Order: sequence, then structure tokens, then C-alpha cells
Amino acid sequence: MELTERVTNETRDAANVLVLRPQLQSGSDATCKRLLVGDERPVHLLGISFSRPATQWYDHWVEVLGDAPAAAAVVTTPDSFAGDPPDGVAVETVSSPADATGIGMQVTKYLNDWQDEDAAVVVSLDSLTLVLQYVSVETLYRFLHVLTGRLDAVGATGLFFLDPTTQDETTVNTLKTLFHGVLAYDADADDWRLQTQ
Repeated sequence: MELTERVTNETRDAANVLVLRPQLQSGSDATCKRLLVGDERPVHLLGISFSRPATQWYDHWVEVLGDAPAAAAVVTTPDSFAGDPPDGVAVETVSSPADATGIGMQVTKYLNDWQDEDAAVVVSLDSLTLVLQYVSVETLYRFLHVLTGRLDAVGATGLFFLDPTTQDETTVNTLKTLFHGVLAYDADADDWRLQTQ
């Protein structure tokens, strides 16, 4: 069965998916995101991104979706945000990637604003790897537990990206328990494996 079929069939009911791939494979993120988001239109997109400027983040997602999302917002830090945001994109800043309360407040605001609209809501946290440079595994676990619960409650899709080569196996296995599905890159097979929880 092709990856497209596997991902489409097996993640249909997986609201929150952890994507495990080495940073060197991040170029394939567009393919993964496209498969995990599906073809629903319109899409309301909320990014939590501390590793790239808002314009790059948005342009990447336009490529992923094949068109501009119906609505978009990105949560970032002042250091990561420079210049004017792309048209139609709200940029919200928090003091640092460790500001779980601030991030949570912004996510909740957009989930509340978008929940009554007829659109697929997608929340993407592009780098758990980076966040783990600022907070402990325990802190991140608590934050993700609350966040994935909120996404479940409103029927949103959550995509979370982690480089497993930067973490010990215990950390990766602990974080896996929070997600409905885990999509992992298999370097030996040069393919993706999907595990549903």
C-alpha cells in the first residue's frame, strides 16, 4: 500500500499526529503535511513556529495546501518575527518558546474564533525539538497534554514535529503517548511508517 493510502486511511480519525523525522529530512515535511491535512477546504491554519520567519512559514504552507488558507495565524517570538506579515496572516508573539501559558492563550483564542466556522482547523507546532531546548520534558508533556485535549474537543487537527535523533528513547516514547498517531521516517527503507495508538 502506498504511503498516501496508508496515511489517508489510518489517520482519518487521528486528530493529533506526531511526526518523527531527522532535521535533515525536514525537506519532506511538505509531503507529510499535505497527506495529514488532506484535501478539505477551506482550511484555517494556526502555526506555532519559532524556527522560521512568519513569511517563510506562510509561504511553505501555501505550497503544502496548494493555495492560501482561508484564515491563518502564527504564534512566534519577537526575535523570529521580522518585517510585515503576509497579507491575511495574523502574527502573535510570545516572550519565548518556553512561554507555555502565552502559547496556550493564543491557541485557545483562535480555536474559539474558528470553531463555529465551516472549515478544517489545523494547528501545527513545527519544532518540538526547539521547544525542548527551552523547557523540560515534563513541562512540554503537560503543555501538550492540555493542547491536544483542546484540539480533540473542537475537532481540530494537530501536527507536531520532532527530530528523534536529538532526544533519548525514553523522551520520544513518553511524548508518543500523547498522540493518536505517529508518523516516523525510516532511514533504512527511505520511507515513512505510521503507527496508530
